Amino acid sequence: EEILDWEEISPEMAATGEHFGLRVRGQSMEPRILEGDVIIVRKQEDVDSGDTAIVLVNGYEATVKRIKKSEDGIALIPNNPAFDTIFYSNREIVELPVQILGKVVELRGKNRF
Repeated sequence: EEILDWEEISPEMAATGEHFGLRVRGQSMEPRILEGDVIIVRKQEDVDSGDTAIVLVNGYEATVKRIKKSEDGIALIPNNPAFDTIFYSNREIVELPVQILGKVVELRGKNRF
């Protein structure tokens, strides 16, 4: 939790809950979400299948992925086909743990010129 900068959100967005921003590292969500982009995340403990979320694994590894839920567990799906989908069983979700921190509600691409 290192604060690098501040991002302004609209009053309408602020009224929907607590939010935070993250600067993306890595290429697993390309081509839509690129390294250096900032994503705005609404804090929430659960999301719907198909949503893009921030997930904390092992208590310290945060990742941004699309979520697919099933009766057996949860799959974290990258946009980039060069990366593998990661599946966590219901048991692993509890034991590791695997925790949803929030839903990505806005992408702010950063100028790369």
